[in-house]
Amino acid sequence: MYLDKPLHTYLDDLASGQPTPGGGSTAALNGAMGAGLVCMVARLTLGKKAYLDVQQEIEALIQQAEALRSRFQNLIQADIEAYGHLSASFKLPKETAEEKAARSRAIQERLAEAAQVPLDVVESAATLMLYCLRIAEIGNKNVLSDVATAAALASCAGTGGSYMVKINLDSLKDATLVHQLSDRLQHALERIATGNQQVLKVIGERA
Repeated sequence: MYLDKPLHTYLDDLASGQPTPGGGSTAALNGAMGAGLVCMVARLTLGKKAYLDVQQEIEALIQQAEALRSRFQNLIQADIEAYGHLSASFKLPKETAEEKAARSRAIQERLAEAAQVPLDVVESAATLMLYCLRIAEIGNKNVLSDVATAAALASCAGTGGSYMVKINLDSLKDATLVHQLSDRLQHALERIATGNQQVLKVIGERA
């Protein structure tokens, strides 16, 4: 797993000609960094006299953001694995009618998986934006620029993940599943866009 390796290993592989890591895992990495910034700002709020009335909420927010950071970190690897599974399904034999049918079923199953993982990234990014908004409202005013950066990373995670979802949905034949996943994607993207506007508004008012 990349989390167990130096950062430059991931970046070097990202810049190489190999298909993974790619856009999906990078979107998840952006989400993990955004959640990390929320945790940082929250911890820089703990113990400060000006924010004593929100200490309990700040502590809860740290726990929530840390859990989300862990989720994003897992999704980095999950996206890489989902692509690997999909790529392997295209290499299945297709000489006989039975083999063609089995290959087609495998591809469809793996496409669904490859769409679900980045969708998880987008929906997690929507949750992250909520945390960004709350820490913007009650967090240490001296580090609001870091909250703005966290919100930008959440937006990037959502946008990047959405492209990965859509490209896989384009090849899915299950119309019902495509509709369900598309609805979830649109709802999450709307939450991200609205949340980002609110974060920037709050920061502008408190700065």
